[in-house]
Amino acid sequence: MEIILNNKTNPAYLISAGMIWLGASASSHAAVMINEIDYDQVGSDTAEFIELFNPDINLVALDGYTLDLVNGTNGSAYNSFDLSGLSIAASGYLVLCDNTQAVANCDVDVASASWIQNGGSNGDAVALLFDVTLVDSVVYEGIGSFLGSFAEGDSFTMADSNSITMSIARLPDGIDTNINASDFSSGCITPGSANISGTGDCSVSVNPVPVPAAIWLFGSGLVGLIGISRRKQSSLPG
Repeated sequence: MEIILNNKTNPAYLISAGMIWLGASASSHAAVMINEIDYDQVGSDTAEFIELFNPDINLVALDGYTLDLVNGTNGSAYNSFDLSGLSIAASGYLVLCDNTQAVANCDVDVASASWIQNGGSNGDAVALLFDVTLVDSVVYEGIGSFLGSFAEGDSFTMADSNSITMSIARLPDGIDTNINASDFSSGCITPGSANISGTGDCSVSVNPVPVPAAIWLFGSGLVGLIGISRRKQSSLPG
């Protein structure tokens, strides 16, 4: 359910990134969701990311969308990112990170180290807004008195880890029941791809040969084999 927020105090910090056009028609306002968060890593936090997911059948332009990082001690945004000028393909992902060398499939470099707070007893929140409408939100580590409007289901207090490689992820991928305790769990690191239950870095994958290319390779292989067969037959005594 969408919630109207009437008190957005922090200005948005513009992200220097071009629009991602992936060849589909744009939808003006679809149910884009926060799909995966990794704010804490083993050692220094140098590979933080937030992944958004578009479950719609059309490309979604993110003009008017803002991603707020909310401080649990006062309910105010300590970081705010204007997503205007970006878009997400149908059934696609958008990954924001602070280090494109450390985060696979990162689309937007926010150019800010340690840009996501680690929570604490009062918790912190990630909130996605369209204008002043709260589209989606996740509270992690704790639910202080200022975070009630961001706590879908009012019971999810899971924390990321600085001792094992993991993220907070929607499992199954891209499913939103508006109860974060049911929707989120410990996941492999999979920025820019479907979430996987468990721990570890699962972001590295082998891209299969596209079907048209595979058909071309198969066909060219057959042609080669036919050519070899004909040469063998022509060399036999008549």
